[in-house]
Amino acid sequence: MQAKFFTALCAALFIFLLSGVTEAAEEAQYAGDETCMECHEDIYEGFWKNIHGIKGDPRTPAAMHAGFVCESCHGPGSIHAEEGEAGNILALTAKSPESPTQKNDVCLSCHSKGKVARWQNSTHDVRALVCANCHNVHGNNPQYMTKRTQTEVCTPCHRQITPQLMLQSRHPIRDGKIKCSDCHNTHGTIADKLVDAQYVNLKCFECHAKTRGPYLWEHPPVVEDCLSCHVPHGSTHAFLLNSRTPYLCQRCHSNVNHPSELQARNRQQAGQSVYRTLSNRGFYRGCLNCHSAIHGSNHPSGKSLLR
Repeated sequence: MQAKFFTALCAALFIFLLSGVTEAAEEAQYAGDETCMECHEDIYEGFWKNIHGIKGDPRTPAAMHAGFVCESCHGPGSIHAEEGEAGNILALTAKSPESPTQKNDVCLSCHSKGKVARWQNSTHDVRALVCANCHNVHGNNPQYMTKRTQTEVCTPCHRQITPQLMLQSRHPIRDGKIKCSDCHNTHGTIADKLVDAQYVNLKCFECHAKTRGPYLWEHPPVVEDCLSCHVPHGSTHAFLLNSRTPYLCQRCHSNVNHPSELQARNRQQAGQSVYRTLSNRGFYRGCLNCHSAIHGSNHPSGKSLLR
């Protein structure tokens, strides 16, 4: 008997709450852009300078919802205009109380194709990022809708990348010649690290085509993963290597053809001539003196990746 009474009470309470929500939703009316502009003039003016404000493009809110552009994303704003309470309108900022899913769904209702198609369950989606974390829909930058560059948008979260961009051997990201989205799709990919390709090597080959095979004589690490030897954002070693040669080479080639000892001077030999301490092969970058075709070779004598 008590269980039935409790069930009936819950049902009545649910109907009461639902009727209140429905009634509030019915009360909210579309106020129009001019009403929004009375308080948000600076935001309103900035909106018309970005992609969303292009009236000549039928896909934009400016063309699809003429006169009610603001409310096409934020919902009916009559109550908000009268009472001035943020809770009576859907705010899309990163700090607004609505859930990330609720805010992102507004953007995804239009942006569902192309590079945004893989947003669902992507790394940034799983970590509860919202579109407003990176984009400003009212911004006056026509391409990214933000006053900041891509590097300035990404590095506050990816802090470990910032010092790498300052190193001597680096990709020219800091110089503005390439940008984060040239290699990454921040909205989701099938590859690790949001690399915008099926796997890392294919992305590298887009610029470094000369290192792509097929070769008659292949270097296995090159075929497997470029990151076996290279650091993508920046390194203290030449050619973005993750270690200097011969240290890098002898991680794998520890006992092949040459003595297994490291081909460089040790601490006890510091200050001595390399001609006294090493063979004629081991002049620090000695591996590359002979094995210069490290990415692969089609030469008949290139079995050992010789020049």
